[in-house]
Amino acid sequence: MNKTVFVLILSSLMMPLSAQTVVKRMTLQEAIEMAKEQSVKAMEAKNNLQIAHWQYRNFRADLLPNMSLSGTLPSLNKSYNRYQDADGSYRFVSSSSLSENLALSLTQNIPLTGGTISFQSEIDRIDQLGESNTTNYLTMPVMFTLSQPLFAYNRLKWAKRIEPIKNIESQKRYVADMEAVCLQTVNHYFNLLISMINSNIAEQNRKNATQLYQIAENKKRLGLISENDLQQLHFAYINASTSIIEAEQNYERNMYQLRTFLGYNETVEIVPEIPENTPHLALRYDEVLEVVKTNNPFFENVKRRTIDSDRQIAQARSQKGPKLDIYTSFGYSGNNNTFPSSYDNLQDRAVVSLGVRVPILDWGRGKGQVVIAEYQKEVESGRITQDVQNFEQDIKILVNQIQSQPQLVKMYKLADSIAQNRYKIAYETFVMGQINVLDINTAQIEEDNAKRNYINQLYYSWLYHFQLRGISLYDFASKQEIINHITETAWTEKYLNNLFNND
Repeated sequence: MNKTVFVLILSSLMMPLSAQTVVKRMTLQEAIEMAKEQSVKAMEAKNNLQIAHWQYRNFRADLLPNMSLSGTLPSLNKSYNRYQDADGSYRFVSSSSLSENLALSLTQNIPLTGGTISFQSEIDRIDQLGESNTTNYLTMPVMFTLSQPLFAYNRLKWAKRIEPIKNIESQKRYVADMEAVCLQTVNHYFNLLISMINSNIAEQNRKNATQLYQIAENKKRLGLISENDLQQLHFAYINASTSIIEAEQNYERNMYQLRTFLGYNETVEIVPEIPENTPHLALRYDEVLEVVKTNNPFFENVKRRTIDSDRQIAQARSQKGPKLDIYTSFGYSGNNNTFPSSYDNLQDRAVVSLGVRVPILDWGRGKGQVVIAEYQKEVESGRITQDVQNFEQDIKILVNQIQSQPQLVKMYKLADSIAQNRYKIAYETFVMGQINVLDINTAQIEEDNAKRNYINQLYYSWLYHFQLRGISLYDFASKQEIINHITETAWTEKYLNNLFNND
C-alpha cells in the first residue's frame, strides 16, 4: 500500500506541465494591455521606431564634423625598379625601403552648397635600407582642402528638408502602430467572445431540443401532435447537435488566434468577459478632422511625398546641365632627415584644380529625365489629392458610425431581453400544447439572433472607438493626447536630441 501511494505521488510530480491547463478570465482592457506589452506586432512597432531613430541619427551625423585617423604602420618595399642612365640606357636597380604614414583629418560637409571642407595634418617617414641606410621625414602640420561641385545635386540640402519630417512621421507611426495592436486585440477578443457565445447557444439549443423532442414523443403517443411536428423537432435536435461541433471548432480556432497574439502557449485557456459598458463619445466632424490633421502620420507622409517630388525634379535637372568641380588645397610642408628639424623652414604647398564636364550630345536623355520627373510630380500630386479626399471621407463615415452606436446598442440590448422572455414564454406554452412547432422554432431562432446581434453591436462600438483612436492618436473619451503618452521604449524628439548631444 505504501509503495502504491509513493508511486502515485511520484507520478503526479513527474507529470509534464503542458498537461495542466490554466483558465484565465480576461477583460477587454486586460487583453489590450497584454498585447501592447508582449505581442509580436507591438515588438515590431518598437523595433521599427528604433530603426527610424538610428536612421535619423545617421542623418544628423552627416551634418557634424567627422574626425578620422589613418596610417600605414609600417610598409616594407623590397623590389627591382627600372632606372635610366645618363646615356639613355636602362637597367634594373634594387630598392629596399620601410615607410610609415600617419594622418589626422577633420572633415565637414557643407549642406548649403553640397561641398566639403577638411583640415589635415600628416607625417611621412621613409627609411632607405641597404648601404645608404638613410631616414627622411615629410611633415604637413596643417593642410586645408575644399571640394565643391557646382550645378550638382545637393543631397544634404534635400535631406535637411525631408529627414526631420520622416523623424516626426516615424514617431507618430509608432503610436499609430500601437493603436493598430489595440484594434487587432479587439478583433481577436470579440471573435473569441462571439464564438464562445455561439458555443453556449449551441449547447443550450441542443439541451432544449432534447427536452422538446422528448415532450413531443409523449404527446405523439397521446395523439396531441402530428407525425410532421415530431419529425420537425427531431430535425431540430439533429441540427442542434451538428451546430455544437461547428461552434467548438470555431471556438478553438479563435482561441488559438487570441492566445498566440497575446504570447500565451496552449496551456492557457482564455475566457473573455462581456464588456459591461461601451464608449460614449460626443463628436463633431470638424473637430475630429482638426485633431487628425495635427496628429496622424498620414499628413506628414503627404508633406514628405510632396517635397520628394520636387527633389526628384532637382536631381534630374542637375544631371542635365554642365558640371564643374572645384578642388583647392593649401598648407605647409617640411622635409628633413630628423623629425624635429622637418618642421623648420616650412614651405607653402597649394593645389588648385577645376574639373569640367559638359554634355554635348545626349540625344535628349537629360531633358527626358526632367520631363519624366515633372510628369511624375503631377501624378503624385493627383494621388495625394485623392488620398486626402478618401482619408477625410473615411473619417466622416467613422464619426457618423460612432454617433449612432449608443442608440443601436440600447435597441439591440432591449431586443435581446425581449427575445429571451419570448422564447421562455413560447417554451412553456408549447409544453402546455397551445402553440405549434413552427412557433417554438421561430422563437428560438429570434432569441439566438438577438443575442448575437447584441454582442456584435458591442464589438462595433469598441471597434469604432479604437479606429478613431488609431486615426486621431487622441482619446476622445478621456480628452487626452495619446501621442504625448508614448511608452518608455519610444524615442521622443526631446529624448533624441538629448541622447545625440550627449554622445
